[in-house]
Amino acid sequence: MTSFTEAPGPLTPQASKGEGKRKRSPTAVVSDVMPDWASPGRRGDNLQTTHRVSKNFLKVLVSPEDPDVDIIAVHGLNPTNTEFHAEATWTVEDKLWLRDFLPPQLPSARVLLFGYNANVAFETSIAGVREQAINLLNRIASKREEAEEKPIVFVAHSLGGIVVKRALVEAKLDDSYKSIREATYGIAFFGTPHQGGDFAKLGDIAASIIRGVLRNPSSTFMEALKKDSLFSDTLVGDFRHQLEDYYVLSFFETLPMGRLGLIVDQKSATLGLAGLRERQIPMDADHTGVCKFESAEGDDYEQVSFNLVRLVKSAVKAAAERACIASPSVPSSRPLSEAASVDTATKSLLSHLPYAVDAPFNTYSRQHDPTCLPDTRVDLLREIYTWADGKDGRFIYWLNGLAGTGKSTITRTVARKYFENGQLGASFFFSRGGGDVGHASKFFTTIAVQLAQKSQSLQRYIGDAVRKNANIATQSLGDQWRQLVLGPLSKLSGDSYPSSYILVIDALDECDNNEDIRTILKLLAEAQTFQTIRLRVLLTSRPEIPIRHGFYRIPETEHQVFVLHHISSSIIDHDIRIFLKYNLRLIGQRKPSLSASWPGEETVKQLVQIASGLFIWAATACRFIQEVEKGFLIQNRLAAVLQIGSSIVGEQPEKYLNEIYTTVLRHSIPAKGSEEEKEKFLSMLRDILGSIVTLLSPLSIHSLSRLLNFQPGEVDDCLEDLHAILDISRDHTRLLRLHHPSFRDFLLKKDRCNDSNFWVEEKPANETLAARCIQLMSTSLKEDICGVTIPGTLVADIKRSRVEQCLPLEVQYACLHWVKHLRRSDAKLRDNDYVHQFLQKHLLHWLEALGWMQKISEGILEIISLESIASAVNCLSSYGFIHDLKRFALHNRVGIEQAPLQVYHSALFFTPVTSIVRRQFSNKMPWWIKRGPEVEANWSATLQTLEGHSGPVEAVAFSPDGKQLASGSDDLTVRIWDAATGATLQTLEGHSDLVSAVAFSPDGKQLASCSSDKTVRIWDAATGATLQTLEGHSDPVYAVAFSPDGKQLASGSARKPVRIWDASTGATLQTLEGHSHQVYAVAFSPDGKQLASGSYDRTVRIWDASTGTLQTLEGHSGPVYAVAFSPDGKQLASGSWDKTVRIWDASTGATLQTLEGHSHQVYAVAFSPDGKQLASGSADKTVRIWDASTGATLQTLEGHSGMVDAVAFSPDGKQLASGSDDKTVRIWDAATGATLQSLEGHSDSVDAVAFSPDGKQLASGSDDKTVQIWDAARGATLQSLEGHSDSVDAVAFSPDGKQLASGSDDKTVRIWDAARGATLQTLEGHSGPVYAVAFSPDSKQLASGSWDKTVRIWDAATGATLQTLKGHSVSVRAVAFSSDGKQLASGSGDKTVRIWDAATGATLQTFEINTVITRLSYSSDGSIVTDCGRLDAISLHEDAAFSSISSPIVLRPVAFRPNIFVQDEWIVHKESRMLWLPPDYRHSCSAVDENVVCLGHRSGRVSIFEFLFSH
Repeated sequence: MTSFTEAPGPLTPQASKGEGKRKRSPTAVVSDVMPDWASPGRRGDNLQTTHRVSKNFLKVLVSPEDPDVDIIAVHGLNPTNTEFHAEATWTVEDKLWLRDFLPPQLPSARVLLFGYNANVAFETSIAGVREQAINLLNRIASKREEAEEKPIVFVAHSLGGIVVKRALVEAKLDDSYKSIREATYGIAFFGTPHQGGDFAKLGDIAASIIRGVLRNPSSTFMEALKKDSLFSDTLVGDFRHQLEDYYVLSFFETLPMGRLGLIVDQKSATLGLAGLRERQIPMDADHTGVCKFESAEGDDYEQVSFNLVRLVKSAVKAAAERACIASPSVPSSRPLSEAASVDTATKSLLSHLPYAVDAPFNTYSRQHDPTCLPDTRVDLLREIYTWADGKDGRFIYWLNGLAGTGKSTITRTVARKYFENGQLGASFFFSRGGGDVGHASKFFTTIAVQLAQKSQSLQRYIGDAVRKNANIATQSLGDQWRQLVLGPLSKLSGDSYPSSYILVIDALDECDNNEDIRTILKLLAEAQTFQTIRLRVLLTSRPEIPIRHGFYRIPETEHQVFVLHHISSSIIDHDIRIFLKYNLRLIGQRKPSLSASWPGEETVKQLVQIASGLFIWAATACRFIQEVEKGFLIQNRLAAVLQIGSSIVGEQPEKYLNEIYTTVLRHSIPAKGSEEEKEKFLSMLRDILGSIVTLLSPLSIHSLSRLLNFQPGEVDDCLEDLHAILDISRDHTRLLRLHHPSFRDFLLKKDRCNDSNFWVEEKPANETLAARCIQLMSTSLKEDICGVTIPGTLVADIKRSRVEQCLPLEVQYACLHWVKHLRRSDAKLRDNDYVHQFLQKHLLHWLEALGWMQKISEGILEIISLESIASAVNCLSSYGFIHDLKRFALHNRVGIEQAPLQVYHSALFFTPVTSIVRRQFSNKMPWWIKRGPEVEANWSATLQTLEGHSGPVEAVAFSPDGKQLASGSDDLTVRIWDAATGATLQTLEGHSDLVSAVAFSPDGKQLASCSSDKTVRIWDAATGATLQTLEGHSDPVYAVAFSPDGKQLASGSARKPVRIWDASTGATLQTLEGHSHQVYAVAFSPDGKQLASGSYDRTVRIWDASTGTLQTLEGHSGPVYAVAFSPDGKQLASGSWDKTVRIWDASTGATLQTLEGHSHQVYAVAFSPDGKQLASGSADKTVRIWDASTGATLQTLEGHSGMVDAVAFSPDGKQLASGSDDKTVRIWDAATGATLQSLEGHSDSVDAVAFSPDGKQLASGSDDKTVQIWDAARGATLQSLEGHSDSVDAVAFSPDGKQLASGSDDKTVRIWDAARGATLQTLEGHSGPVYAVAFSPDSKQLASGSWDKTVRIWDAATGATLQTLKGHSVSVRAVAFSSDGKQLASGSGDKTVRIWDAATGATLQTFEINTVITRLSYSSDGSIVTDCGRLDAISLHEDAAFSSISSPIVLRPVAFRPNIFVQDEWIVHKESRMLWLPPDYRHSCSAVDENVVCLGHRSGRVSIFEFLFSH
């Protein structure tokens, strides 16, 4: 949806603060009662008013020829029950502003007026309001039959706002009104009471309204209010979940209504929506006149029309953009060059997908790999081709066989055939230890890149998927499969060519992760869903357990299996004979000394027998024989091979393979040399071969030599005679590979390799590699290894070639894998051992390298693994260091990922003072930070902050094993995160509305989610596939829970019933009736026999899960949002709107504890796994951990900037997750409970900061209504100035530093004595908040800029107004005097800067700028320096006479900023990023004085930095 804030900045104090104001009007479920009303205005109502009952209608007031938007006005209560009240609501005398003032500003807008019997509607409470809401929907639908897509903007007075909100709720519940809800862009509320005010509950506000408007309201009307039931469900429940769907204008009264006083104050009349979703606008009117205007020129109407016109225009623009996106594509009329550039852009996009170069069957590294010889594998190949070309449902062909049976050769043959006829979609040949082809992270992206080369359509579809989701390559296999492969293929039309594609996947068992193998099989099974094309998957592997189990889950009708080692031995022997004769003939042809009949039929027959059905034996034998040059040596090698047959007659095929490998190895030992030399050779050979077979990804001979610290040529010499088993290239930079994985098995298993000269003991080999990795890193890594110099250099700005040059392959290997080798070695860590010493010296170098490699998340996993190794032994010093390192890496991950050199700067500087890492590397602390804010003493409870959702997070849940965390959000998605690293594993899309709750099944294999789209979904947690969509609820579903055995699923919804479902079939098992309002929470007891539910009706109910009988727990005074059983099932906790948590006896229903402490509604509760602690999350933005037995508060976890909607303990109870409206998930350390250090200062958001002229003092203004003066050197508070009655938005010192001025939302300017803190003057005159103040150079005058669009110049000594400068059309955000005091510059939300004559008040010059200026000052050369650039102002001469000179300009592209400034999350020096600011140090305002930077924070803290930069 397009924002309607493209032009001027915020116009009101509330809008200007954005998030900073949310605490005043939380967007939560805000009250029990939701009344509203409307009535005639203060200026009189002179329309004819006959006492007849008002009619129901929706009539057109204004109807242009071709309208592009509908504005629909809805009135409130009718005090005299008149027929014309609908018109009178908006009318003064005979001027109905919607009809008479608005159309010239919106000539294409149709204006409609809704009339209804408001008194009857509201007297009958909820039922009556709902009836009129549906009445409104029906009438709108009838008026829009031919233009359903046209946008709608509602304008509602008082109670009319409740009708509109109820209508939108009903439209969401009933799909027949869906087009109305989707077309609604915004709502303008005039005096609608959404919640309780500052001094009154909502029910009291409603009562005042009713008494004031209806004079003598009926007893039933007042009774409804007393019961706190009137309209309460509208906002508290249903409408809360739609708040972020619309843009809102909230106009509120500022004048009292007679003796009743201020009826609906600002807090009550505003929703507190985040950011730009809501504008809060004060009106100079009482409640009855807030929407009536005598003239189009009046100030009140001017601000209403300005905002309303902008809202409507934005609605039209957004609708046009949607229509453009939705419109079908038409043949392109672009020039060919332009079309080509689009293709180039798509190709460029695809080129960024990770690609495993060695994966395709025909990659360069596989060019010499064989295919089946003619007349071999005839029957099998015929069967595969028949299957591939067939049309039956068996879309997967699994060719399984033991090692060495020729699977890969067959696969290459099939791939070659379908490649040549254009039907090969893609191929991927796995190889364990083969780098990118040894794991699955690049599997689907590689498949997608190959598919994109098959047709322009696929290229476009896959390119679109990447364009839509730039991070797809880092997301789960399920997301990659569906978005990059399944989705694009499903879009191909039925007449596309080819109509079928073959995917060839070889050696799936060589993938290094069994879970990934299972996931791939699950996902490939989804290929059966294609309607327009056929996808066939040929897959080969050994018959390993994960693959066998994976195929058990695929129906037999959907796959075909061929067991290669079950083929008749005569057929296998026939094929091996042909293979041997072919290869031996080639050897003989190259050696003239050998006879033409060599080696003879009998010899071939013997070789076939020895091969025992293993093609790999035959291939190894041929390579071994052909490896030597001399003919007589060939004969010797052939004899050695034949000797194998005579020595192990009748053994299993594997024995023959073992012997051929042993024979090859023995022949590699030099024949000449002393025993000592031979032993040295064997030792080197074991080291090299042991490293090759234990490496986690292949290295070249060059890289392997460096890693093992061998001299150049030594590795090459050792491997010279091993070409039969190793793929060795003459190019020593090419990767070294095994010809077959069976050699790895042979070398590492003592029962197979019975020659001790060659057997490699795996654990010592891994320990050797770990030590060699550490040694290489110690000699290679250094600070700024890429030579970029500037601390804030981004990874994205450095070419990969530079990284690869500075961090060669072997160094990258060492950085990534040293901990894995250490773990596989079972080595025991000790204090001060080589690992400890490496970390103490090179830790920061290592993290920097991982940053440049873009592998920080992988590094964090390595650190966690290292911590577990250290925890197993008694090495307290080493363990303490590694644990602190884990906190350091998690805390600073984002900064190091962006700019790796920040590990020495931001990471060290902002790390807690007592951190072991900080103390160890204190000498690395950035020298150019002379001083900074006091950082925390200890690590806080926040372990990680997970960012990714684009809307509030409503739900969180850990998987049973604690490795994953699920979250549900208003952005319609469910995310599954890696709980250790914070990486997103899956993004589950499918819900069409916000996700309210998530729950893992007890085995962790499934995940359930429920949504306001009225459905419950069950997902496969591994693949992200939707397993079930449970439909049955007729309203939004708010809660979901699995039974302990995973067989049942419970859900609660907006329309009372709780449902219990069969989790496997999706059938409804029970519908539990009892609650009188919507159900927000459900939870099964640990034994599955009971089900608890919490409801808006203020009760908790415990049901018998089998019979549906229940008990009702009463005690809460507001809606119950959360319930949770203790692990032993004896207690039940509930969280409520009444700000309390209650703990109940689950058997008797008695209240055991009432936990008080939260200052707002409690939305979530969760017991720790041991039942000793209870966590709760609240709208007060905190998480509390309580002692479940005593009710004492153990911890208060602060950090979220929005209300907390969900909490969940990890299964081990050590971590606690929370989800918040700030769109983040936080993971806390529940065990230590360390909290952020409390830095004294403001108690609310800091909105303004300013240095004194000498830079020694600093002033700050805050939402806490105070001004504070600080010692800029020490950061100590010198004065706290109290006097303002609202937020302080601006502060400025006088040039002599003796006085301080402040501007406030209370519409006043105050001048203070900066030394004593006394108020010298209170300047009154502005009619709105004051956003800017500035002293003249001689300190005699003071200028102020206000929301009221004026600039005032005051006499600073007397407080008299000298000038009121009018001209800006929107609020004034900045003011500054020229150095001689003769000019005054002002910047406004109207995107202009005006230059005024300070003496006369005349406008000298107006700069029209395409942005809003919020800071400006005069430079020494007379130009104006702004926060967005520089303006050259005119110079004044005494004899010059100017009228207003208008100058449309564009600011100079390079702004004249200070040497140091703050940009986003960076402190920048001379355009170079220097210091990354972590989330807790992000600023709400800033000020710079030479090398001193001050940051104001929303937490109320003020941070001061001083730098040693040169100018």
